[in-house]
Amino acid sequence: MKFWGVYKLTVGSLAAAETVAGMLRTAYPPETSIWGAFTLAASVLLAIDGLAELFEWVHRWVFVAIAVVIPIAISTVSDDWPQRLWMFSIAMGFSEWVFQELKRSTARTDIGALACCAVLAVSLANTTVMVFRTYWDEPQFWPLGQIFKFMAPIALPWTLILIMLWRSGHEVAGRGLDPREDVALAAEAVDR
Repeated sequence: MKFWGVYKLTVGSLAAAETVAGMLRTAYPPETSIWGAFTLAASVLLAIDGLAELFEWVHRWVFVAIAVVIPIAISTVSDDWPQRLWMFSIAMGFSEWVFQELKRSTARTDIGALACCAVLAVSLANTTVMVFRTYWDEPQFWPLGQIFKFMAPIALPWTLILIMLWRSGHEVAGRGLDPREDVALAAEAVDR
């Protein structure tokens, strides 16, 4: 169980770092595209889900507070305090609270991870399409070595996200448990 907590934390942190870096590299302001905000939120919430899995003994409200504070911390580093930051922070906290409540009431520990990975997959699909469009717009074909260099940065995130999507989808779907075991897990989650 701890392995998946580390996995979620790692994938979420890497995706958040790349999202922030991409937002800083772009010539367009973040206000022109909502995808940056969704991708950043999904990345951060996935990392927090990993933390929650690693530190199960910590009260769930601590993770809600972390979700609220992270966007504010990112804005502090960039010295930019847009008015929408507060709404974004509240939305992040609310999303984390919803994930924690669903986890507690349904005994499905990966509901939040499934939602976050789905958002990350859609965002990565958008990026992948743009990268392939760049490749096909080139007037000549690239040598095989250059194609591998081109594909490696795309293949790694897809692999990480698809593994997490498969695992969390499998867990949320019920893992084929006997209904009595499923009820027992739900009762155990409510007792926590």
